[in-house]
Amino acid sequence: MLTNPHRETITTILKKIKALRIEKGISQYELSERLGICQNSYYKIESGKTKLDIYRLLQISTILEFNFSEYLYLNFDHVAS
Repeated sequence: MLTNPHRETITTILKKIKALRIEKGISQYELSERLGICQNSYYKIESGKTKLDIYRLLQISTILEFNFSEYLYLNFDHVAS
């Protein structure tokens, strides 16, 4: 079975998204409307049932006015030139 080495980072980001959303008084429904998706689709992102891609993370970052870059560790050393 393959494991995701970034699971902890992803979980941390999802928890931060939820905490910020609640702190700002934004419901899942309101955030989903601003993203142009249904509330159930947003719920699945926030709960980790749907993968959070970089495009969606950037959209959420803009709405919540939070830079998630401090949570990301990207190492491209293994990529061939």
